[in-house]
Amino acid sequence: MFKIAIILFPGTNCHEESFRAIKKAGMEPEYFRWNDDYEKLEIFAGYFIPGGFSYEDRVRSGAIAGCDPIMKVIKKEAEAPRGAQGGGKPVIGICNGAQILVELGLIPGLEGHHLGASLAWNNHGYLNIWVRVKNDVQPGRCAFNNYPEGHHFRLPIAHGEGRWVIPQEILDQLIVNGQCVFRYCDENGQIKNEYPINPNGAVYNLAGVCNPQGNVLALMPHPERTPDGQVIFESMRKYLEKLPISNFQPPNNPQSLVLNHQLNEYKKPKDSIEFLVDLIITDNEAETLQVALDNLGYRQIKVSRLTHWEIQSTDQSPEFIDQLIKSGEMLNTNKEIVYVNRQLKLKPKAHKLLVRYKDDFVGQNKLDTLNNRLNIKSVKSVKKGVLWQIECSEKEWQKILESNILYNPYSQEALIYE
Repeated sequence: MFKIAIILFPGTNCHEESFRAIKKAGMEPEYFRWNDDYEKLEIFAGYFIPGGFSYEDRVRSGAIAGCDPIMKVIKKEAEAPRGAQGGGKPVIGICNGAQILVELGLIPGLEGHHLGASLAWNNHGYLNIWVRVKNDVQPGRCAFNNYPEGHHFRLPIAHGEGRWVIPQEILDQLIVNGQCVFRYCDENGQIKNEYPINPNGAVYNLAGVCNPQGNVLALMPHPERTPDGQVIFESMRKYLEKLPISNFQPPNNPQSLVLNHQLNEYKKPKDSIEFLVDLIITDNEAETLQVALDNLGYRQIKVSRLTHWEIQSTDQSPEFIDQLIKSGEMLNTNKEIVYVNRQLKLKPKAHKLLVRYKDDFVGQNKLDTLNNRLNIKSVKSVKKGVLWQIECSEKEWQKILESNILYNPYSQEALIYE
């Protein structure tokens, strides 16, 4: 019987449902913790990365787990050929597992595993609903779709960041390559780009994408939670038994998408108020990033973090600023302190990077609350970001930027902050 490792990170859930689904499909599941002996991973025939909130989604969903040392081993095992059958060991990531595979670069599988996509914030907020997904490519194109093209079934979703964002040049290659395996559809199998059929606003109605070789799948809905999803696990078993799959070449990295880390500088608009919010308790997010960078080999650096708010308003009086603070919308004064318009003395020797989502749904929601619930009409725009301060050498700074751990350029913007 094929042994399948269910990878457990701090914050993982859905592992019990995953265990049952894998066992029911005729395979042997086994829990494998992130801090176990990595050499033991080689005995497994395949790997399952469940959903949940690995590392509490610190920095962004999947970013910390994606650079965890255990994922390097899984990447190596996924690329190890299976002899005459072709392809590597099967790896499936569901929900948070999908986010981890995208941040790792296994999906969509560009040359050199460069970052090629993002699973960004849903355009309808956090969702816990049922959807339909359709097998939109030829049967057996990947290790998880050994059933007729057009087969559609009902699966639940439960995520806040599941909207596939892929540049058009890369997406075109994925479509030709047959990597857009699962797409959201209606009850008749028709693909319509409208809510709730496309529940999160994903490009091309994407629900699941495989790598070029077809043995790795990142899927946002949860097949382990319903009998309808068993076909995915049964396909995985058949792939392990004897099923060969077509071997496609990795998509090229379009020259226009080569990531440029010569970043623009942040400039505060004249009609805006700037809040820098600092925790007066331990900042677990900064601590987690510190450990992650340490695991990547950056052992002499220091990390700190501030929440950044840019509030455009026709009123910038001290009384109005005090009203904003007391509203509780920008900070929790029980555990945070705010510095207005850079009253805080920033670390002079640190590299400073302001990271904001391009689709800033949090800022939009805050604006709506201030305008409509609190009746503060003078506020015209609210933008939320994170200001990272990294004390390191210039050489280390460039390598950290290239790792993309601080931001995903497909869903976020990064600005040098001076």
